[in-house]
Amino acid sequence: MAFKRIGLSSWSSGQKSTFDFSKIINWLCEKNIDVILDETFSNVSGSLTTVPREEIGKKTDLLIVFGGDGSILRAVHELSNEEPLILGVNTGHLGFLADIPIFELLPALERILLKDEYVVESRMRLSTSVFKESKEQKIHDALNDLVLTAGPVAHMIETEISVNGNQMGNFRSDGLIIATPTGSTAYSLSAGGPLIIPDMDVMVINLICPHTLSNRPIVVSADSEIEVIFSCREGQSKENALLSLDGFPGIGLESGSKIRVIKSPHGIKMVRPKGANFFNTLRDKLNWETDPRKNSQR
Repeated sequence: MAFKRIGLSSWSSGQKSTFDFSKIINWLCEKNIDVILDETFSNVSGSLTTVPREEIGKKTDLLIVFGGDGSILRAVHELSNEEPLILGVNTGHLGFLADIPIFELLPALERILLKDEYVVESRMRLSTSVFKESKEQKIHDALNDLVLTAGPVAHMIETEISVNGNQMGNFRSDGLIIATPTGSTAYSLSAGGPLIIPDMDVMVINLICPHTLSNRPIVVSADSEIEVIFSCREGQSKENALLSLDGFPGIGLESGSKIRVIKSPHGIKMVRPKGANFFNTLRDKLNWETDPRKNSQR
């Protein structure tokens, strides 16, 4: 058995879900596995240890996160530069990171913990810095994406984008997304971006509703350095853009601010049952197995 200390983490799932989490906890304890719970499981913890979310990754060999993809993003954010092994369990609806349905968890755990039938997937993150008047401000790493949009008032923004010092162009759009392969199934996908295999070492640059219809998403190597200079048009407020990473509260940007994006040295590792693959997930989540002819009249 590869994992001896397992943490259970949740964002309110432990309190709101109708699933009996004590079944999972008892099953793990019966297998002589040390179980550590985060604070959201205080109502089912009994005599087990509960710790703050930001500490649980340091105390466990494997962290099981219940919820959806947002729960995993929050868990990764809380863990900062820690690189725990994470198993995502879906208690909601659509989920690409949290892809194990909660009612299939015990069979999955039996395969992973008792039979060593699992794979470990490495996922990259983005490291982002903002330069205002030559002062650098480092922002937390992002697993999914960086999103630059207008401020409270909807309007187009203007960006000058370069890759490794090579100017890509000057663009007017509703915003900009720079995504990892993991984030290619999130906001970038909704904005017309490509689906990318999670283990590829690339980044996606995707404009949101660009003013020029010929603008298309572009995929660059993860070794690239992307620079974005934001500027506002005359007559607009000085601070009228918002930068957000993984959907967390963003920071306001003034005209002339520069954003630098590179691959973070701190990735994460996802544990999945052996045999699971990205194409299975796509077929399941995007209904690609549906035959449009089945309901047609002949």
